[in-house]
Amino acid sequence: MTSGGYAGRRGGYRVVRGSPLATGGQRALFVFALLTFFLASSYTGIALLSRVTPALFPGRSLKNVAVVAALDKVVTVPNASAAGSFTNPIHILILGVDISGGNNTDVVMVSSTDPVTKKTTLLSFPRDMLIDINPKDSRPYEDRINTSYETGLRAGGNSWQAGVAQVERDLKEDFNISIDYAVVLDFKGVEGLVDALGGITVDIPQELSVDTWLYSDDNKNARYVAFPPGINQLDGYMAVAFGRHREQDSDLVRVKRQQLVVKAALEKSFSAGIIARNPLELWNAYNGLVKTDIPTTQLAPLADLLRKTNGSMQSYSLGDPVDGVPTMIPYTTAAGAAVLQWNVENVQYWLSRAFPVTRYPDVAVEIENAYGDPALGASRTAALGRFLKYSKGLPTVFYGSDLPVQPKTTVVVSRASHRQAAEDIAGWLGLPRDRVVNQFVPDDDTQTPDVMVVVGQDFRVPGAN
Repeated sequence: MTSGGYAGRRGGYRVVRGSPLATGGQRALFVFALLTFFLASSYTGIALLSRVTPALFPGRSLKNVAVVAALDKVVTVPNASAAGSFTNPIHILILGVDISGGNNTDVVMVSSTDPVTKKTTLLSFPRDMLIDINPKDSRPYEDRINTSYETGLRAGGNSWQAGVAQVERDLKEDFNISIDYAVVLDFKGVEGLVDALGGITVDIPQELSVDTWLYSDDNKNARYVAFPPGINQLDGYMAVAFGRHREQDSDLVRVKRQQLVVKAALEKSFSAGIIARNPLELWNAYNGLVKTDIPTTQLAPLADLLRKTNGSMQSYSLGDPVDGVPTMIPYTTAAGAAVLQWNVENVQYWLSRAFPVTRYPDVAVEIENAYGDPALGASRTAALGRFLKYSKGLPTVFYGSDLPVQPKTTVVVSRASHRQAAEDIAGWLGLPRDRVVNQFVPDDDTQTPDVMVVVGQDFRVPGAN
């Protein structure tokens, strides 16, 4: 850290002192991340991002994640299975660049398509979120996440690939998110993609509606637009205007508008049969609207993966609270810049929701308390449940009955097909393999959980000192 940009951790919050940030508002450029993703993927065969394994522990700072080397410019697509389909999630970084406002990114999103669950998730990052910027050849410093792309652009001779590499490096070192591919466009590109779809239909809730507003997409010619609640038919110009609006609203509300448009674009892509078309033909027709590092050789398999998701998507935002606790906390630096600090635990939660580990999509895990002390045992089993569900992404975790005191923690396997999952759980808990015990049940037994973790007196919460 530079002396003027120190970030520490107090009480679960990212506490900032005197970060020297640039002042003044940036023009809101709308590049609804996923719209881009899905339209770009529709037209270019772009399917999404790479495996994200946060390795986060409850109560631990994201800064505990080890710093890694800068990502390669071209990331290898995960191997296909014998059936010809991808087996690992694919991650794509989507950046919306305001070329009229200094090349800051007013939209930063990461999307992940998982071939196991056949679902796509989208995670949005608020543009004013304060992060560590990690230049390739100099010391880290703090600034808004929307300055990351421009930082790489300047250092890399105005190359968009260098700008992307900087954002990828910052996401990896700050959040342990790995990126496979990237899509970059400005709002004119988004307009073109929406128009190429033939427009979209958006059902706008009351809280996201917009009164009459004078909007211009070129700083010269303006017209009045309005987005009332209910069904709205939007062309490219109107879709971008809706996603860019933030007068009297926070950037966190604008993210919701962007995600609403993304979902509408995805629905249109599937209903119009665009996903089923030849990806190379579409790419040749529309590649001028986007910048991407996806090789043309990967268009067909990536498009096939996207089709298998059938348009299923869940969107998340780091701007959303968790159980009523804000994730983003407004803060004014000593230099007078308005930024957003963040609650570390909440960010961990949203990362685990957006990028779950899906190696074991059908495993049901039961946690049983054999610690002895009812209160201490209950707190430990609860902590373990959060760890397995949110940090490790196990889909089904529940709690069983209290058992007689057991000195050692064990992992019990009820079905041979889930032995590997049990061994992985033991590894996460630092247990030797001989603590994994086979107690197989008949195939027609639907009541017994697949794996049971019996919390003994030697249990320690993962990641705790």
